[in-house]
Amino acid sequence: MSVKKNKELKKIIIKKSDLPLSCPRENYLKLSHPKIFLPIEKKDSNIIKCPYCSTLYELDEDEAA
Repeated sequence: MSVKKNKELKKIIIKKSDLPLSCPRENYLKLSHPKIFLPIEKKDSNIIKCPYCSTLYELDEDEAA
């Protein structure tokens, strides 16, 4: 898992081994919102946005197949 940040957007690259995907992740954004599961593997784009904190998660294309 890797984190890319810019001024307004947080994007985390997820590998298949990180599934099931939940937000917040361990040691990341602790206590910022309730833990929820995000079905990134069901998305065509391999990208999903957390409805609470707006963090973007992207499933690594090499790992997605």
